[in-house]
Amino acid sequence: MPLATGALYGLTLRLMFTWELLDGVLEIVSTAFLVVAPLCVGALAVFMMGGEQRITVGQALRVSAHAMMWFLLAMLVLFLEGIICLVLVAPVYFVAAMIGGAVARWFIHRGMASRGTLSAFAILPLLAGPFEAAQDPVQSEQVIVDSIRIAAPPEIVFDQLAQVRDIRPDELGFSFLHLIGLPRPVAADMHGEGSGAVRISRWEKNVRFEEVITTWNRPYAMHYRFHIPPGSIPRDALDRHVEMGGEYFTVIDGGYDLARTSDGGTLLTLRTRFANRSQLKLYGNLWGKMVLHDFHGSILGLIRSRAEAASKGA
Repeated sequence: MPLATGALYGLTLRLMFTWELLDGVLEIVSTAFLVVAPLCVGALAVFMMGGEQRITVGQALRVSAHAMMWFLLAMLVLFLEGIICLVLVAPVYFVAAMIGGAVARWFIHRGMASRGTLSAFAILPLLAGPFEAAQDPVQSEQVIVDSIRIAAPPEIVFDQLAQVRDIRPDELGFSFLHLIGLPRPVAADMHGEGSGAVRISRWEKNVRFEEVITTWNRPYAMHYRFHIPPGSIPRDALDRHVEMGGEYFTVIDGGYDLARTSDGGTLLTLRTRFANRSQLKLYGNLWGKMVLHDFHGSILGLIRSRAEAASKGA
């Protein structure tokens, strides 16, 4: 009963936070849904253990965590969320749920577990949601930078950046994000040369977007701004809550810088700037950085292996 109550309560909130009639009043990518709601799921599950019985801290944490697990599984089975989103929110959900369970235990042990207390926890996300949605979102911009040393001169490395054809999965190495379903890049084709040229990046699941060249200084720099045309990212490729160019997150610009090293090789640096427009700035920025560092590592490794092979062939 406690587990079912917590899971069903969570599902009810999930449907309410995405109900079109409440759009703009309840936002799913918000502190209200991603922190307050799981806290209340855990609290209600422990309250439903009932009565005046003595509940240990371990029991409260275990019941609240199990209720959260069933809630997440239910969202996955009912196709309410994709696995990428569930993996991203799971750490916060479980921690918040267990805090809620511990708080509920505190109320129970002090004889304060009345219907009024239970009702207050039940409506708390619905009170926090409109208050948070009424606040003007402030865009947070972050720049992610990663570098790699390559045993090949900048001239050869630069030529590997413009045209990146037929990327095999094994060339990208292991990536946690790809493991949980993030599409892999399959090719990048340059149309034209110099400032104003367009490089079209294609990923798995028919994802396609453009990089419009803003700086072309062969062999030392290639910078671009992202252009993501409507419909270029199919709905089934990325959950809309983490979609590039979507409602909450987008990539703005980026580029490669190449520096010749003393041994004749290259220090290749990749930068990407992204914007977080969600109400949950801290956690959104944390995951955005992790995703881009992971992606940068795969791409830089690919460029290094191809440039070094080309250098040896030359």
